[in-house]
Amino acid sequence: MPLRIPRPAATAFAALLIAACATASSVAPSGVSGSGDSLQREGQRGALPPVPARTGPLAIDVVYPDEGAALTVSDSNFVFGNVGTGGARLTINGAPVEVAANGAFLAYLPVPPNGVYQITAEAEARSGSQVQTQQASLRRTVRVPVRQDPPAAGGPLAIVAGSITPTGAMTMVEGEPVTVRFRATPGARARLLFSDGTSWEMLETRSVERAEGFQQDVSRRPREVAEYAVTFPAWQWIAGPAGPAHATVWSVDPMARRGTIELVRGRDTLRAPLPLEIGVLEPGMTRVAIAAGSREDSTVIGQAVAGTNTPYNWFFPNGTVFTITGEREGFYRARLTQDLSVWIDAKSLRLLPPGSPVREGAVGTVRVAPAADWVDFRFTVSDRLPYRVTADGNAVAVEIYGAATRTNWAHYGPEDAFVRRVSWDQPRSDLFAARLETAEPVWGWRSFYDASGTLVVRVRRPPRIDREHPLAGRSIAIDAGHPPGGAIGPTRLTEAEANLAIARRLVRMLRAAGARVLETRPDTAAVALNLRPVLAERANVELLVSVHNNAFPDGVNPFANAGTAAFYNAPQSMELARGLQHELLGELGLRDLGIARADLALVRSTWFPSSLTETMFLMVPQQEAALRDPVVQERIARAHFRALEGFFRGRAR
Repeated sequence: MPLRIPRPAATAFAALLIAACATASSVAPSGVSGSGDSLQREGQRGALPPVPARTGPLAIDVVYPDEGAALTVSDSNFVFGNVGTGGARLTINGAPVEVAANGAFLAYLPVPPNGVYQITAEAEARSGSQVQTQQASLRRTVRVPVRQDPPAAGGPLAIVAGSITPTGAMTMVEGEPVTVRFRATPGARARLLFSDGTSWEMLETRSVERAEGFQQDVSRRPREVAEYAVTFPAWQWIAGPAGPAHATVWSVDPMARRGTIELVRGRDTLRAPLPLEIGVLEPGMTRVAIAAGSREDSTVIGQAVAGTNTPYNWFFPNGTVFTITGEREGFYRARLTQDLSVWIDAKSLRLLPPGSPVREGAVGTVRVAPAADWVDFRFTVSDRLPYRVTADGNAVAVEIYGAATRTNWAHYGPEDAFVRRVSWDQPRSDLFAARLETAEPVWGWRSFYDASGTLVVRVRRPPRIDREHPLAGRSIAIDAGHPPGGAIGPTRLTEAEANLAIARRLVRMLRAAGARVLETRPDTAAVALNLRPVLAERANVELLVSVHNNAFPDGVNPFANAGTAAFYNAPQSMELARGLQHELLGELGLRDLGIARADLALVRSTWFPSSLTETMFLMVPQQEAALRDPVVQERIARAHFRALEGFFRGRAR
């Protein structure tokens, strides 16, 4: 499960469930084989099998949370593990918890304020004609965060910890708007004060605090919070509580003005320092930087907002030249056009010496160069300017930022039925836009600057598919998700094990249908996340599917939210995700969590359609037990197979 959200964690992976060793009987041997048809007949379509019974010694094994784990919620959370035998009676802090036939359990309970879970279990064991009662107990202690309820009207004045934004160091153009906001007790008067006597009144508004992410807990009610905010122009220098310590790439003489937030209601006053430093640039005071990723074929990522955990919307090849107009929290702001800027990790850029001239770009001749498997859309550019490529349906659009058109010629090259029309435009003085329309839907694309500095957008032709045998000759990458990381179940089945068992069966089916298959993780060895799509691109595959199973972050009720989901990123991959979701739902009958466009490494490649499936949640006892079952593994693989077969058949001509 690769979503970038908090999850139950082991110490080695703060945000991911790390794979653990399974018990000896935890998963089918890798060599399990048999007739797919016979296995399919044994499984009931649209349902999971009952959990198989297990009888063994009574022993409490709490898989999550770990001893000493730091929870991220303080109200309710899940606890799961096993007691080694079915039919046991289990309580956690006095609340009865259902135990599955194999001894697994999953509970969703209030978090104890003292962080102590007292777990007791009892089971009857028969020895000959005698019945003995076994008992076991376990004490599990966790760290509970301080509950941060929104301050109530009429309550004491309070500013919600960590709610003041922005924080840290910023460099901005003089006069640029800065917005400071924070959450606090409603019904008060708020001001932003500076040490030179300047002050700004802050406006109170009410907003609803909602969880973010695809897997948000639908059983929780949103909370209303009071927020205070003000926008003012950046001027002079604002220093943090400890004084000016701002490290900037510009030489700016600091004129420190310390900022303070003041909250007043009646005779009560609460003050807090503004944890922000702003260095101010005069208009036109910029720097020039060049994209310098770690590998020759690296791309540098542009984001709409500075900081981690924000979507990746722009991908620039090494050597791209940027005009830098600001910095914040370890990110540089790169100006693309007069009204569009992106934030790039400072470690990905190489600053040129101060005074280096800002590049003024132009686009000359546009050419179409057909080849056997693709068509190159080529642009003569005066410099390696930043650009963005988007594709949808039968068209590829290219935007080159900071460029003026000098395009008098658009060469179509030799006649090619795949190429319908080329057009270009200058919608703004610093933006060149071009479009290639094709006779068939675009299968994929990639872009780069070649050795001569020409921008090349390589548009992939659809493969020639046999409708009767749609998988014959197809090149497909199958990725068995994790390790490193991954989810784990109540009886310690790891996601990596389950994914590999399913992927191996799917690979066998595809090869039997005539497909050429690349296994990005063919065995139990860990493969780096970012290497997997690189392997697929280097092998020039036509499609990629990453097989996963899921986990929840702290605080989400698994009984109300578990289900099946499929993810994609590029538009040409949406129907693949939809087909996989449809087949998995029909095969297993779990809750439909829908498909989602997501910024995930395994589906980010644009060279081929790709999707990532999340079939089940390992923490749910019945679903973990099903994932151990070779019959269910075959059913899941068969559902993936049907989706891939249908996807290719639907594109046969």
